[in-house]
Amino acid sequence: MAEQKNRVTFTGTENLRRIFREFPEGGYRKPVMAAFRKAAAPVQKAMKNNLPAKLKGAARSIRIVPYKGKDPELGVGVFRKGMMYQNRRGQNWNPWMLIYWHNYGTLANRDSQHSFSNPRRNPSAGWKGGIKPGRFIDKAWESSKGQAQQVFEENAEKEIDKFFKERAAK
Repeated sequence: MAEQKNRVTFTGTENLRRIFREFPEGGYRKPVMAAFRKAAAPVQKAMKNNLPAKLKGAARSIRIVPYKGKDPELGVGVFRKGMMYQNRRGQNWNPWMLIYWHNYGTLANRDSQHSFSNPRRNPSAGWKGGIKPGRFIDKAWESSKGQAQQVFEENAEKEIDKFFKERAAK
């Protein structure tokens, strides 16, 4: 820092100016998304661990997926719609549908706490039975929510500091 007649100038600010010029164009996204990914790992692990034994083969479909767009967003859940799960009879099923059915139930056993976008259709409206809801995805989220928040708080500051150090060294 150098002083000249009522004027203060900072030396070595070129890197800071460049960082703040680049910052609004998505610079914030990289460190925040890195912290989100680290925070999502315990949620993903809890979802995989809470799957019923008969659906353990579909655990590969539970993923952490970054959303595209301006805002830093991330999803954790069943995202592998292209992958097929083969049951013991050799029949192929979409793992998203299997996990959805076992989580929220089917037919007369549909979960009353979940708001479905479509009601039951007329042909099956009187049918009894169905898959009972396990609500294991919701239970996994509730059990790992606090841990995810703690991991995010621990890593967000580290990732932002790392981001600034990488930019400042240029």
